[in-house]
Amino acid sequence: MEIKKYLIETKEISAEIIPALGGRIESLIYKPTSKNWVWKNNKIKSTKVLKGSNYDENWQGGWEELFPNDAIEDFSWGKGYDHGELWSASWKIKELDENKLSMKAKNLTSGTEFIKTISVSQSRINVKYTGRINFEDYFLFKLHLAVPVGSRLSFKLKNYEITPIDKNFGNILESNNHHKFFNLERDTGLYDFGYLNNPTNEVTIEDENKNKLKLNYDMHNLKYLWIFQSQGGWMGHNVAVIEPCTNGRKSLKAAISENMSIKGPINFETNYSVELS
Repeated sequence: MEIKKYLIETKEISAEIIPALGGRIESLIYKPTSKNWVWKNNKIKSTKVLKGSNYDENWQGGWEELFPNDAIEDFSWGKGYDHGELWSASWKIKELDENKLSMKAKNLTSGTEFIKTISVSQSRINVKYTGRINFEDYFLFKLHLAVPVGSRLSFKLKNYEITPIDKNFGNILESNNHHKFFNLERDTGLYDFGYLNNPTNEVTIEDENKNKLKLNYDMHNLKYLWIFQSQGGWMGHNVAVIEPCTNGRKSLKAAISENMSIKGPINFETNYSVELS
């Protein structure tokens, strides 16, 4: 079955969205330079993934979300899937025009309903989420914005203090190559995953051709920032993933113990925007 993509655009940017594949943003192009800021795994076709599938083996790329967990977790309603349930869910279109697409995810195993609205204006894309989380467990909501690493990619951050998510994973943060975490080059064999301590709500990145992406996000709910990156060293991928998040730790148990998590039931709202230049 053909996977349908939907296009929204302005004179400056265009975005393709696939409701059937997690409602993910499949491409985001800055028209003046034809720069596409969305990483795609060219080794895997854009195809439907079964609930409960292994995430890393089926990661097709794109900009998507993780909820209600990252690592597999137990909840009062059952077991949370690998990287949660939104990335493999089909979203139903509520509203569509040339500048906006609104979608709804329902029939989720957790009983949650989410609405995601993506809109574009001038050189900016805006994404808003609203959800009714009915269960009483702690949970995670995390953005998963995958951007490609060309010959170079640099992060322009106001706070460079970073902690490894797992000291047994990666080969940058626990080495003398620490500075290379924010200054990426293609196919160096480096990779790592870290928490940024005391982040601001703004992340700017620049590629080798001076194309810039500036991310702003809601810090009321997305208080924490994780960054994953691979310079060809993890599964051969050249990708950086920007991950504003409700949780300060990957495991819910650790986040809860450090008072760095969020709990239902709750009417959950959050948003982010990206400006290209």
